[in-house]
Amino acid sequence: MKPKKLNAWLTLVANFGVIAGLIFLGYEIRQNTTQLRAEALYSINEAISMLNAGVYNDAVLADIKVRGEADFSSLNQIEREQFSMYQFDRINLAELYLALKDEGLTDIHFPFDQFLIRDFRSKPGLQQFLKYVDEDWEGSRYLYDQLLVPEK
Repeated sequence: MKPKKLNAWLTLVANFGVIAGLIFLGYEIRQNTTQLRAEALYSINEAISMLNAGVYNDAVLADIKVRGEADFSSLNQIEREQFSMYQFDRINLAELYLALKDEGLTDIHFPFDQFLIRDFRSKPGLQQFLKYVDEDWEGSRYLYDQLLVPEK
């Protein structure tokens, strides 16, 4: 076989190898993305479950949650702190959810951010809480504005 013809065959085989490698790479990236989505959803669901279990397994904390959602000002200083930490955890989860959603890593089976917005807008104690923490707010201003009922 002439060197020129051999070189052409080797180039053709190398090009097929490159194409096969690119197809394999695309497949691997797709599998990795699917795995990241699953892990993101699992981590959010796990965090929500753990957060809620802490409240629902403790009658005192559940009472603080119920009273705080109705009237934040009815809580004493220690109860306000406990209620605030619980609400900040919920808000942080919503911010994480929104960040993952922006990256395209969540499938919307349970839109936690929309659930939280509806919850905050429907309970007077949660609106009082937002006004209480307004000056110290360091989270997403977008989410804060969504949680707060617009004044008329």
